[in-house]
Amino acid sequence: MHEEKDSPASHCSRRSTICATLLTGRDFYNSLPRARLVQDRIGKLLQETATQPKVLDAFLKTRISRASPGAIFVGAGDSYAAALATSYFSRGRYLSCDPYVLAATPEMAEGKEVYFISVSGRTSSNITAAKLVRSTAKRTIALTADIESPLALVTKETVELPLRYVPKTPGLLSFSTSLLGSLLASAEKLTCNFENVWEAAVKDCREVLLRPGVNYFLGNSVAYAICNYYAAKMQEILGAKAHSVLLEEFSHTHLLSLSKSDSVSILLFLDPFNIGKKLEGALRRQGYKSRVVELKGSSELEKIFYGVFVSQLSVLNAAKQRGIVTPRFLTAKQKLLISDQMIY
Repeated sequence: MHEEKDSPASHCSRRSTICATLLTGRDFYNSLPRARLVQDRIGKLLQETATQPKVLDAFLKTRISRASPGAIFVGAGDSYAAALATSYFSRGRYLSCDPYVLAATPEMAEGKEVYFISVSGRTSSNITAAKLVRSTAKRTIALTADIESPLALVTKETVELPLRYVPKTPGLLSFSTSLLGSLLASAEKLTCNFENVWEAAVKDCREVLLRPGVNYFLGNSVAYAICNYYAAKMQEILGAKAHSVLLEEFSHTHLLSLSKSDSVSILLFLDPFNIGKKLEGALRRQGYKSRVVELKGSSELEKIFYGVFVSQLSVLNAAKQRGIVTPRFLTAKQKLLISDQMIY
């Protein structure tokens, strides 16, 4: 595995240049004072997104032993979205679980393989759960960027993710590699043209509706897992109010508190009865803001990563438009302190 490396702005790849030009405008960058350019973490994150196709394409060739039926994929935060996506992608062959749920009921892992997804390998609930199930689980495997991390040391096996872990960064490449690693453990002969998918996402990311009010992201099956990730990036990077909701559940619950200042983005994937488009039409006829985002690709894997890339690029684009140069969570010192205390 190779490590992710930062590269100077003057040596950006063609993809980085396309991304920066499309999302922010070359004039925007040229107009910024040098001091601000140094502090522009959003611009650096945009560059990171452009490295993903190459890294993922190489990682796709990695051989990871396939999980046995009934295996549990465990993760918190972004990694929970990866675990959830894996469960849906497998059509229920595998389970997804939050680590604290597993720690509270470790007997559910008896005789099963348990995959712990954690880029840092330092989430305390993962470590605790891994210790509790180690003696009764069939296998415990850590998917992590740090093979010397506390989690890696308490699991029986490790799968190294192809990046260098950097604390206090919103998960972009880290999520993409975690998701792919988890999917590789759940299926055989996966194929994906990541370059084409990324280029399509760059073109389409502006079509997503992001508003100052509450942003709802709706999806069915794997699309719902992507919605979990989408809402998390809205919260971390923009400091915006965002919720992910199962497509069917929205009309039972969140719809009843919907405001005209809110937006509803519906990620279409595995929607056999066209509920998404029906809901979009009903909302728009009543004056609510809603838009369908059809996940594009020639395979399910391509559609999944199209959704991931669109979520990343649309949020980063919104940050640029709003003049945000640092992810909001990094400036919320008190909240960040509490978060660190609870997670680590």
